[in-house]
Amino acid sequence: MALISVITEWASDLKQGYCSTGWWLNKKFCCWAQTDPAGPGAESVPSWFLYVATATLFAGTCAFLVKHYAPHAAGSGISEIKCVLGGFSIRGFLGGWTLVIKSLGLPLAIASGLSVGKEGPAVHVACCIGQVVGNAIRWVVPSHAKLRELLTAASAAGVAVAFGSPIGGVLFALEEMTNFFPPSSMWRTFLCALASTVALSF
Repeated sequence: MALISVITEWASDLKQGYCSTGWWLNKKFCCWAQTDPAGPGAESVPSWFLYVATATLFAGTCAFLVKHYAPHAAGSGISEIKCVLGGFSIRGFLGGWTLVIKSLGLPLAIASGLSVGKEGPAVHVACCIGQVVGNAIRWVVPSHAKLRELLTAASAAGVAVAFGSPIGGVLFALEEMTNFFPPSSMWRTFLCALASTVALSF
């Protein structure tokens, strides 16, 4: 999630221009000492067209990736995750390919200026990571019930990262995501949400 946040900010600033001495810096950071002599509203028509073209390119690339490579990456994903936690199986919804395309498409969609929040997709990305990790280390997640506990903790981590609130993530998982939430799962979920928030702050 930290990488998604960094890429989102960089791509959003890229529409305004980039630094000629370092492409990884945005124009505002690189040229902070320069003042605009013409004052506000003096943007040229080519820069406006470049801004619109860049935003269109980002949105089009995001739509192409989702349509052709991972249709399950569309939308926020919270309602589908609630169905998965309720016992339904949606093939490919929490797979590795969905994780990759959602992680690439979310920064592009936000940077293009579309009305997209990262809170719901953060839950989907976190649950995809939980599913991929759960499939990789089967000895930690031996049953479907344990996998549901892992996905509940992952959804809490996604909300905690999006809002910077581990307790809010646990309350979200308790109230919205699952029907069965024993006390042992609550402490594990809180630990997962707290660890993700601390990792993001670093």
